Amino acid sequence: MSDTDKETTTTAPQGRAPAGSPLVIVLVAVIAVLAVVVGYLVWERGDSPESGASSAPSAPASESASPEPTSAPTVTDPKILELVRSLPKRDPADAQAKGRTDAAVVMVLYSDFACPYCTRLAQQVEPQLADLVEDGTLRIEWRDLAQISETSPLAAQAGLAAAEQGRFWEFHDAVYAAADPSDHPAYTTDSLVEFAKAAGVPDIDQFTATMNDAHTAEKVAKAADDAHGMGISSTPFMIIGNAVIPGYRDAAFVRQTVIDQAAESTQ
Repeated sequence: MSDTDKETTTTAPQGRAPAGSPLVIVLVAVIAVLAVVVGYLVWERGDSPESGASSAPSAPASESASPEPTSAPTVTDPKILELVRSLPKRDPADAQAKGRTDAAVVMVLYSDFACPYCTRLAQQVEPQLADLVEDGTLRIEWRDLAQISETSPLAAQAGLAAAEQGRFWEFHDAVYAAADPSDHPAYTTDSLVEFAKAAGVPDIDQFTATMNDAHTAEKVAKAADDAHGMGISSTPFMIIGNAVIPGYRDAAFVRQTVIDQAAESTQ
């Protein structure tokens, strides 16, 4: 499996939703479809274990290989669509969102500051979406799913503290710019304060107090519980318009999904 198809998976707490929850059902369906597609592509390309026994010559790759999807498909099940469409807030006061509230497409992004593929998404994919945010096509709404490491919750709390002072995305950029996309970074109060300074958070004392406040920790825990309650247990996880991307995909795939969803929104 290529890097563009990988997903950073984590184990959800025991309080996650039952297997019959709507988003769990759609994710199982998505995974099943992907498995069929991958299996078909392997068979088509002659990569199956039995392919070596065949005496017939293989057709050229240009003739035998089916094109891989270039974007995520639109969800069509009415109940799943209702759930997907309920997630964007479009709240002008949301300090963890960027882009116009009336953007054609909203990406709800579940992420973790200690997640390697979230780091890759921030470093390699999000910059390629900046023009779509700027021109009003895309709005990105961040959701914390802090679960990968012991210090993931503290980093999420720091993100909320930066958001309180209107510097969430600057903090986000500083943290991910310093992260190794092949590792799970560990965070401390001191290191997060340094990121806040780099992000231009004006009141560091207030930032530190909010980061370490029990109420902030409760918000982060509730955000994780809410995600698990919908069957979301891995990061990154993107809901883009009426499409779902459960894992990391490259910039071209994510960008095309946004463009496709924007086109559908005008129909």
